[in-house]
Amino acid sequence: MNPLLYKDAPNGTLPLISDTGYMNSHLFIDWLKHFVKHAKPSTEDPVLLMADNHTSHCSLPAVLFCRENHITFLTLPPHASHALQPLDKCFFAPLKALYSPETEKWLVQNPGKAITLYKFSGIFQKAYSAAARVQLAEKAFRVAGIEPNNPDIIGEDCYSPSLVTLAPLDNDCTVTVAPEENEVSSSTSQIDVSSQSILPLPRHEQRELKGKENLKNLRS
Repeated sequence: MNPLLYKDAPNGTLPLISDTGYMNSHLFIDWLKHFVKHAKPSTEDPVLLMADNHTSHCSLPAVLFCRENHITFLTLPPHASHALQPLDKCFFAPLKALYSPETEKWLVQNPGKAITLYKFSGIFQKAYSAAARVQLAEKAFRVAGIEPNNPDIIGEDCYSPSLVTLAPLDNDCTVTVAPEENEVSSSTSQIDVSSQSILPLPRHEQRELKGKENLKNLRS
């Protein structure tokens, strides 16, 4: 990887790349090793790690690595990150709000230039440093109901979208559909329509053979 891609990145950044641009199971193992290096979990002081249940996070090597390194790995329920994931609840929105003015400031200070991949890390670092605060992290875990534990923090309205799929199917229900007034009846008769009748084949114009026509007139 080109070092310029992560120049001026936030301290402790682990640069990783993939062919698709998305996380995969191999890169997640690299990230777990980076996590262990900084969190330092042990038998006396194990660590709880929570993540969404993306397939890259749930591979067998990742689970075994966590077990061997005193990490209790907990995945959030599917399609619930908007309600349970602390990053979604309190961090991403402020980070985006801080990143936008930093890009505008850079464009003003560098007229006629574009923000390339080599400039992203430095701009992102300024927004990240302003957003990554302990108070914001504590609030994120609190509003997600994780710490302190609050299982009732998720309102009933969050479960409303699932009511449609959880509704029982009434097998005795019959539906009668009335025919429309101007309904066109179907016919089983077969109509043969050639392509030539729709679009005639092009014809080549005959060339005028003046020499042959004059010879024919002289003979006549």
